[in-house]
Amino acid sequence: MHTTLNWTTPISWLIALALLALLVVQLWFIVRSESLSNSRKWIRVGLNGLLWFVLVGYFLQIQWPISRPTTHALLLGDEVPGAVARHLKDSLHIQESFSSRNFKATYDSITLVGQQFPTETLTQLSNAELQWIPYSQSDQLQDIHWKGIVRQGELQSITGQLQSSKKQLLRVRFGTKTLDSLALQEGANTFRFQFPTFARGHSQAELVLGTTTLDTLHFFTRPTDPLTIQFLLNSPDFESKTLADWLGKQGYTVTVSATLSKDISSQISINKKGKSAGKAAPDLIITEPVNAANTVVKKAIADGKSVLFINLTNPETDCRTINQALGSRWQVRKVNNEPLIPLGNGLNALPYRFVDSPNQFSVTGYPIAAQQMTGRVGVSLLSETYPLSLSGDSVTYNRVWTAVLARLSESDHNTIQVDAPVYSGIRHAISINNPTNRLTTLRVGQDTLRLSYSPINDRSAVGTSSFSKPGWQSVQDSLALYVNPRNSNDPIADRVLLSRFMLAHTLSSSIEGNADRTTTAQLPNWAWFVLLLACFTALWVEPKLG
Repeated sequence: MHTTLNWTTPISWLIALALLALLVVQLWFIVRSESLSNSRKWIRVGLNGLLWFVLVGYFLQIQWPISRPTTHALLLGDEVPGAVARHLKDSLHIQESFSSRNFKATYDSITLVGQQFPTETLTQLSNAELQWIPYSQSDQLQDIHWKGIVRQGELQSITGQLQSSKKQLLRVRFGTKTLDSLALQEGANTFRFQFPTFARGHSQAELVLGTTTLDTLHFFTRPTDPLTIQFLLNSPDFESKTLADWLGKQGYTVTVSATLSKDISSQISINKKGKSAGKAAPDLIITEPVNAANTVVKKAIADGKSVLFINLTNPETDCRTINQALGSRWQVRKVNNEPLIPLGNGLNALPYRFVDSPNQFSVTGYPIAAQQMTGRVGVSLLSETYPLSLSGDSVTYNRVWTAVLARLSESDHNTIQVDAPVYSGIRHAISINNPTNRLTTLRVGQDTLRLSYSPINDRSAVGTSSFSKPGWQSVQDSLALYVNPRNSNDPIADRVLLSRFMLAHTLSSSIEGNADRTTTAQLPNWAWFVLLLACFTALWVEPKLG
């Protein structure tokens, strides 16, 4: 029980003192009366006390809680058809349903159906228990994610969900070229696409269902850090010479060391930077299996660098040689009796495949893999690739070796990671790993994100912002991030906004606790009038009965 009386006002205290004085005066007159017997005094004390308690109760306006039934309602998004709403009402046994235009926030429990709700409607739901039933039209994206910033040669990964009305093809397209595709079944489908990224800077791909473009995926491709690469060869050949020339044109520092005979060796440098450049340990050594036991190769692996073995002739024997020298676990299986297997685009490979290993990862699309040890050991089953360059197919040649370098290079410093899509006006997190110095802020376009470092990893920080401006935004001058505008007909943006709202509502409810579904009750004025009339009547009748 509780009272609604306001004790901060002087009039409340005056009335309380008056009631207390009334009780004292009543009892004093009754006790002092000599004409009343003891039994009559006790009766009169009881009747006057009852009147006093009724007056005090009316003055305090006492209330008490009572339980009430929970009320439920459906709140329908603007995109939800009437037939779907009627089906849900019947299946959930909820009688009341409203749209955002006629909704009144007087219900204890609300089930949201769909995701297109005005912000002003969502703000009215803070005191209600909420459930959410997403709704998506057929052949419309339900969810999608990809990397907003990706390194050149790294795999771009696209994942999502889609409700398909029939069997049809879903493709990722770059211009007129299909990067990856998937045959969808009728009904709910999850999809995952992967493809290596090559074009630097602002990039985009289209997600196409049949002949309809569902979404345009914007991402930024950043170049890999400049590497120092050393070729360690017994004798130069066209394959290594063409690769060294290509690496030099890409801006890498390249040294080609070759042993021409027992006492004669040669060394050629490309893009040599200063007198001390040759003294630094190379980031990557490209060599042949016969040099696996070379002290330079062993030292590179021990120092956490990378080694790539090319020009294999007998993969089974070559892999045993590499394993014995470096402690790796390469295993291959022969898959064909032909001397070479065509891979398309003018590429050929030895008729073997790698046996999977826990610490082994492949270069997608090519028979090349790397094993993670202290450093990285890579092995290529490709036959010669230089004919691609000689024939003018520089695109395929670039893709092969860019993907290989991405797998073998170390993690870059100041690696910024973003889970796309990012929408203007919706808070989104950006993480940065391995910062060269302890940054406190990150500049993205006109927004400045304050970074907070992980308590368990001081090399990882996260900043959040609700980006005010859509379009391409510069990140720390050298990178860029695409911020999607908030369109009224974008189902993914609506889902993101509502999921953030539901998360915030859940956290708020868990902190505040679930409110009991109770209301308060108090005596109406007519009941107080009846009680007062009964008390005065009893006090008037009592003397006459004596």
